[in-house]
Amino acid sequence: MRLLVTGSNGFIGQELVRRLLEEGYALRTFDRTASASRDWEHVAGDLRDVYAVRKVVQGVDAVMHLGAMSSDYHNAPDEVLTVNVQGTWNVLQACAETGVGRVVFFSSINALGCVGGHRPPDYLPIDDFHPRHPMTAYQLSKHLAEEVCRSYAERYGIVTICLRPVFVVNTAHPSPWWRRVSSEMRAEWGKDELWAYVDLQDVCDAALLALKVDGVQHDAFLLSAEDTIIDIPTAELVQRYWSHLPWRGDLAAYVADNPYRALIDTSHATQVLGWQPTRSWRKAIK
Repeated sequence: MRLLVTGSNGFIGQELVRRLLEEGYALRTFDRTASASRDWEHVAGDLRDVYAVRKVVQGVDAVMHLGAMSSDYHNAPDEVLTVNVQGTWNVLQACAETGVGRVVFFSSINALGCVGGHRPPDYLPIDDFHPRHPMTAYQLSKHLAEEVCRSYAERYGIVTICLRPVFVVNTAHPSPWWRRVSSEMRAEWGKDELWAYVDLQDVCDAALLALKVDGVQHDAFLLSAEDTIIDIPTAELVQRYWSHLPWRGDLAAYVADNPYRALIDTSHATQVLGWQPTRSWRKAIK
């Protein structure tokens, strides 16, 4: 099976390329920057160039689409929208023209619009069926790109799997920057992201599963670790910061087996993809 990986030189892209090669996939990669590797074909180009995208899509069986502007903090909103939305449209249109049958799109929890401090969640814990209210250019770009995927799945029969990771970290790192910040500081700056994180390898696991899952035409899946990124119990965090939000179910029962349980419900990914997060910064410390 021959795959195209866009955004191959990014944080997730580099590790995903390594994992795909280990699995025996033949690769072609596409990124704005060049690659020194001689182990696979790499093409430097821009997702906004529809002709370049059409060229790199030819001859592949599926696309892992990671290429995007990763935020709108230091990027102009119009650039975020054109790269993330127009670029995704270019990929899907090229797939429709050449008969590529599957696209795994790397979206984000930001597609829901309930993180980042712009609008609070409608309820907790957040799941994949949370109403979408994108509030920034980046959030809007991820929401619209998911809609592009949905449209091409319905019109052309392309299988489109959208992955929605939260803050992606490498828990194997011996001293990540976020662990050098005090718990109280992490509690404050992490509240708008619900103290959520997911390990890089777990994200790659989900991508590999998305390549093979059957019975799905279009769907989207939140990816989060089972615990929070902070050593303050979840019930205390909810009481301190989010007590005014509706809680779906019983909070005490929710945290009974894991007092640091994440506020992101990934059961949809478990049920459909067979994905389960297995890595945690707490396990790494031990």
